[in-house]
Amino acid sequence: MVRSTGPILLSAALALACVTPKAAAPSRPEPAAPPAETAVATAPVPEPPVTPAPAPRLECGAAGKELVSKGQAVQREKGEDGCDEAIALYKQALAGDPGCTEALWELGWSLQIKGDPAAAVDAWDQLKKLDPDYPGMADNYDAMVRRRDQAAMLNALPEAKELPPVDTRPADGPPLRIAAVGDVHMGRAWPAERAALPPDGAMHLYDAVKPSLQDADVTFGNLETVLADDGESQKCGKRSTKCFAFRVPTAFAAAVKDAGFDVMSIANNHAGDFGPKGRTDTMAALDKAGLKHSGPVGDIAYLEVDRGKDVPKQKIALVAFSFGADVYRIQELDIARRLVAFLARSHDLVFVSFHGGGEGAGFEHVPRGREKFLGEDRGDERAFAHTVIDAGADLVLGHGPHLLRGMERYKGRLIAYSMGNFSSWDTFGLNFPNNTTGVFHVTLAPNGVVTQVKVDPVVIEKPGTPVPDPDKKAIEILRKLSKDDFGDAFLREDGTWTLDVKAHALAAPPATPRG
Repeated sequence: MVRSTGPILLSAALALACVTPKAAAPSRPEPAAPPAETAVATAPVPEPPVTPAPAPRLECGAAGKELVSKGQAVQREKGEDGCDEAIALYKQALAGDPGCTEALWELGWSLQIKGDPAAAVDAWDQLKKLDPDYPGMADNYDAMVRRRDQAAMLNALPEAKELPPVDTRPADGPPLRIAAVGDVHMGRAWPAERAALPPDGAMHLYDAVKPSLQDADVTFGNLETVLADDGESQKCGKRSTKCFAFRVPTAFAAAVKDAGFDVMSIANNHAGDFGPKGRTDTMAALDKAGLKHSGPVGDIAYLEVDRGKDVPKQKIALVAFSFGADVYRIQELDIARRLVAFLARSHDLVFVSFHGGGEGAGFEHVPRGREKFLGEDRGDERAFAHTVIDAGADLVLGHGPHLLRGMERYKGRLIAYSMGNFSSWDTFGLNFPNNTTGVFHVTLAPNGVVTQVKVDPVVIEKPGTPVPDPDKKAIEILRKLSKDDFGDAFLREDGTWTLDVKAHALAAPPATPRG
């Protein structure tokens, strides 16, 4: 049984108000005194306030505009790889024209994409001095300041130079049973003219797989949508068929809870589709439903699990990583190492979820080194997973490619590199293999060593309902990919794996060094 200790949001939003002093009204000549007989009867008429004319908007000259256009083109074409080139072009424009506001605006964005939000805020502060009402500033400045403060908080994490060794022998005591799935999606409510939502608030979307989801002490999923009842997406245009922004009503959180989930990742490339308000609405909806979550920087899920009479509750921390902004980034291995080591000092178990990798057919394998997709750095999943386990993580759960990837056992801990899609509604492409998934059941010893794994095969039937798969295609895929990528099929043909405790005790040393 999971008991909530409450989500702890470590970062505080910084509220900033920019006030521009009003210009003083020009002095006026004193009116002539009225005749004596009418002076008392005439009330003074107040002068109407004088509103100063708005300052003319500063714009780049022709040379500056050309350089800005080149920078924008580079950034669009190369993504993160184009940051340095774009930044150089914007700085060249500013060298020739210090009042080129378009260059300062774009410079801020490129610096943020590069991972330097402090420099981005400095650029936008210069822009505000030149043009306080620059279009887009009101909607984005506070978010940039928040990212700067998040980065400062992460940099303040204590160093993790000396890590205790990894204990690879399972400890005695009650086991912990986890059920985990990949991308939980429930349709789309925006734009309204193209909405597609399951009936009854999605309360029956998971009926066929509830027994599997609920057969665990803790059940996890990646919530691949915003929970919000209103709001427009700045990410996509309403008529776009190539850009996807997902939100469903906040009431759908009840369906997730009813299905058996206890904790959700909200660190993925759709959690921010409706801006900061969409994130806070999602967190509030999950809180109301009694679901734990991890997503924005500072948002870590803390759980306690009853282990029986006279046995202390097991304290668990789950932290979710992704690529992009406002989240713990899969690309930042030093931050991941320090954060997980920090959590491991005060918790019995630490679970890590990550959203990374390329998407769709052709991205089934876990590459060596960094993975790029659509110009974005989607992380080095192997290095990331090994880094967090070395730092103290006991289970690593991956998602993002929208299909299954292989599994690996590293220092006695399980890594599921991608658990695939799990549900949708008239949105995700559900042709094979994107429709093939499963419920991953993992049993851990009290010290985090994996002792059993069982995958319940699932297929997603159109328009997006997960149901048990009698053909068990997920097991065949997982065995093949695990063998191809990590040299071991891992699962038996029935979809299970069990640690041979006696053989393992004879073969394995008591502990292996971390790192």
